[in-house]
Amino acid sequence: MNLFKISAEKEFNVDIISSDLMEMAQIEWQNIIKGRPYWMSKNVRTINFAKFLCYYTSKKTCLDLNVTISGSDRADYINQCIGAMIQKSIRDKVEDACGAGGIILKPSGTYNPAGAIDYVMPGSFAVTEKNSNGDILGVIFIDRQIKGDDYYTRLEYQHFTSSISDDGEGVGRTYTIENKAFRSKGSDSLGRSIALADVPEWKNIPESVTISNVEKPLFGYFKMPYNNTIDYTSPEGVAVFANCIEELRNLDVAWSRKDDEVDDSQHITFIDENALMKRDKNTGDKERLELPRFVKGLRMGVEASNTVNEHVPTLLTEQRVADINSILSMISSKAGFSQGQFVLDHKTGIATATEIESDDSETVETITDMRNALKSAIKDLVYALDKYCDVFFNMPSGYVNVLDESVADEDVFYFKDLLASFEQDRTRAYQLMMNGVYSKRKYLKEYEGFNDKEIDEMFAECDEENAGEDKGGLYGEE
Repeated sequence: MNLFKISAEKEFNVDIISSDLMEMAQIEWQNIIKGRPYWMSKNVRTINFAKFLCYYTSKKTCLDLNVTISGSDRADYINQCIGAMIQKSIRDKVEDACGAGGIILKPSGTYNPAGAIDYVMPGSFAVTEKNSNGDILGVIFIDRQIKGDDYYTRLEYQHFTSSISDDGEGVGRTYTIENKAFRSKGSDSLGRSIALADVPEWKNIPESVTISNVEKPLFGYFKMPYNNTIDYTSPEGVAVFANCIEELRNLDVAWSRKDDEVDDSQHITFIDENALMKRDKNTGDKERLELPRFVKGLRMGVEASNTVNEHVPTLLTEQRVADINSILSMISSKAGFSQGQFVLDHKTGIATATEIESDDSETVETITDMRNALKSAIKDLVYALDKYCDVFFNMPSGYVNVLDESVADEDVFYFKDLLASFEQDRTRAYQLMMNGVYSKRKYLKEYEGFNDKEIDEMFAECDEENAGEDKGGLYGEE
């Protein structure tokens, strides 16, 4: 357990249940996606396929994601907050979560919708309480700022302070948010306690807030939908590639061997060293001729009968590609995707993802699980934002459709169908356009590739032709 978590335990007199096993695994995952896996060496480089796997998973999970929150002025405000998150950050944050096992989405306490949400990665929070379902109930958040030579740290402890509901019947309990600030001269300690107001960015944050009738923690935890076999007791998730780290190593080894083989495949001419020496006419000294890259001198090994030998290496391209695709297939399976989802293209030499087909059930199921986990986290975030509207923004209460259990997810969340192809989308959009319920301009831009200037010129030409027809035909005849 790092020093911050040990200090946080002492400050709030609480036990942190985040495990050392998970902390070590999270460090390993971060090293892998940052291009510093433990297996890197002089002869083994990395293509960082783990990062691509996170990118691909995030891209498919967030495909055309849209969230509609409505019902009141409060709902409209929350909709702006969620909309800003989706437009600016959601894909990047989902990708981060894929590589770290999860991410916490929480209100920042700022009213401005553009900055209303904080994203907290593992390492910047410590779990203090969970329930039997593995849901996180208590957590300490760590926020750090560096100003000159000083390190400022804020600890925010969110937790329930009562074990039963406030009214004795319902599910609402008392919830407390505590904040403490510290200043130190080094990065390895909290230092001494200071007032929150000593840091301009924290001056409006209260030291303690107690909220009644809270049903669940005031944050959403987007957790990867994979079983945590590293620590069964941990409520935290695992990276999408946690189950195929050995295969990622094998892939880097195979790819490095292929690259080495290509580097070594250059045509080389070996020449006897004696034939490469020339004598200076003035001094009589011998000196070696400067050789081009594809010519090598050799003291021994050249046949006596021939001062020049040719070396033409054999490329085992087909075998290398087959080996790499075999490893990619195993990575696909162990990461929860259909076999053959990722392949090495023979023509481009690039590892790519194939189009999702109707029989790719594993891929569809995994992305569906990811989307369900993301929806759950966003719902919890909406609940937290609703509570913040009560406590911090003094906003009039109002109906929020997401918080109504009778409202179907389909009426709130939209994701693009994984099996829909571009041609299918274009055909559907064309039919809707012909029926008058889809914009002609939008269709021409998205599916035919025209820009606004070209579309304006096309519309102008059509208007001229239509005007000519109204006056008596194309050539103006009666």
